[in-house]
Amino acid sequence: MLKRMLVMGLALGIAALVVSSCGSTTTSVTTISTGSLLTFVGDVPACGVVNFRSEVQGLALTPVGGDIAFPVFGGASSRQLFYKVGFGKLRDFSTFLDIGKVPVGSYDKATFAFLSPTLLTYDPNLDPPIRFTVPTFPSSTPTFSINPPLVITNGGLTGLQADFNLRKSITLDNNGQVTSIMTPVMSFTPINPTASGGFGDLDDLKGFVTSVTPSTTGAGFTGGFAFQTLSGTGPLVTANLTRSTQICGPPTSSNQVCAPIQLNQLLTGSFIEMDGFMDSLGNLVANSIEVEDQEVPENNQLAFIGEVMPNSITRDANGNVSQFNLYVSEEEPDDSLYVPLDTVVVVNLSSSTIYQADGRPESPGSTISANFVNLPFDATSINAGQELVVHGVFKAPPVSTTGAVSLTTVAADKVFLKLQSHLGNFSSLVAAQADDRTGGFWMATCGNLFQGAPGAPILVLTNSQTTFLNLTGLSALTPQPALIIKGLLFYDLPGGSLNGTAVPPGTLVLVAKQVHQAD
Repeated sequence: MLKRMLVMGLALGIAALVVSSCGSTTTSVTTISTGSLLTFVGDVPACGVVNFRSEVQGLALTPVGGDIAFPVFGGASSRQLFYKVGFGKLRDFSTFLDIGKVPVGSYDKATFAFLSPTLLTYDPNLDPPIRFTVPTFPSSTPTFSINPPLVITNGGLTGLQADFNLRKSITLDNNGQVTSIMTPVMSFTPINPTASGGFGDLDDLKGFVTSVTPSTTGAGFTGGFAFQTLSGTGPLVTANLTRSTQICGPPTSSNQVCAPIQLNQLLTGSFIEMDGFMDSLGNLVANSIEVEDQEVPENNQLAFIGEVMPNSITRDANGNVSQFNLYVSEEEPDDSLYVPLDTVVVVNLSSSTIYQADGRPESPGSTISANFVNLPFDATSINAGQELVVHGVFKAPPVSTTGAVSLTTVAADKVFLKLQSHLGNFSSLVAAQADDRTGGFWMATCGNLFQGAPGAPILVLTNSQTTFLNLTGLSALTPQPALIIKGLLFYDLPGGSLNGTAVPPGTLVLVAKQVHQAD
């Protein structure tokens, strides 16, 4: 259930200076000049890790040349908060973490406090095959450089991007297996608003609608809704809509083209995925919204977000999946008291289950969806390693009297193929058109949830709107360094031709929104 609500625009307290003279006491009040700070958090994925989860207990900033850190939240601040973050699931995504007041000045160090970290890896020798490891951290709270220094101005607003590098934080043994030893590696980078008035794009923000305001919420906004993030521990923020914001209503049939709805038709309790940005005033502005389903926790109706587990899929003679196991990395709303996070549930599909691939535009103003090859998503399209959102009613297993392991079951009414990122290495180029962006290539994924991993092949398809980061285009691809591909991952059972590229039957096809060459 929802645990916390953080009101936007938090105020810093006023310092009182007490001076004693000749038995009398006089008090003068000094007002500290402050600016506002938006904090975002992201992650770089790691091979062999299913998830890394931790509560963020505090963030403190140290001024340039100073030795006393100012607590932004947690620690010695008056804001005793924690944020529950699944770092391993961000995977080249970024999400909003915090907004608060910070004294004017320049800061070049950030202290980031982790609480109750857990490392999750896949182990086929276990049942369920998820290994929990409590990582060993350095004894002191880690401090990282802010490069370039963060500058806070009086009454101004700036941003800070905190990226956790899971790949560089874990330690491997002589066999290449993940150990419990972790030394957190993070980068902190100031973000200033762009000339267009924003702090950059936020891809695929996931959350829960708690209330709707179908009228003006501010200058230029046509309305908004209260949006709960980070499994109920993140800020309760207002997502503001403009006249160009597109809201795709809940699908009533499989592979439904976006059916726009009005804001006053958005139901509280809805789980949504949204693309947007923070503007120069700190407003969250929605570009496009995918409304998936209305959740009813009192009836055990939730959204379960996670990956399809290997060796768990039941298919009929035509290749239609009727059952699979799902590793649960997140629930909306949070009901982990009854279905704990980082456990496995059995998902049962039926003839009435609706299947939907994310239909939002590739970019603001685009008429091309993220699924630019128009691959259908259905009961044949599910395979191990995919990240899905399963909407349905869960049922707890009966209490065992023999010690046998039984799993919670979920009767799925909707299954969404969500935007996701996967890590691997370029294998070979399949096709490249004259724009050096449209085409395809084979990638050897390193994720161990893919059956046949390591090195399970994925066919990556790109088009003219695919973003290439640290790359000029398809012609620049090389086996090293690794690639992080963001997009929609289908299992194409029949095969055929897509984007002018031949697809063998039974191929994992990743329709790419972004191709990122990792550092």
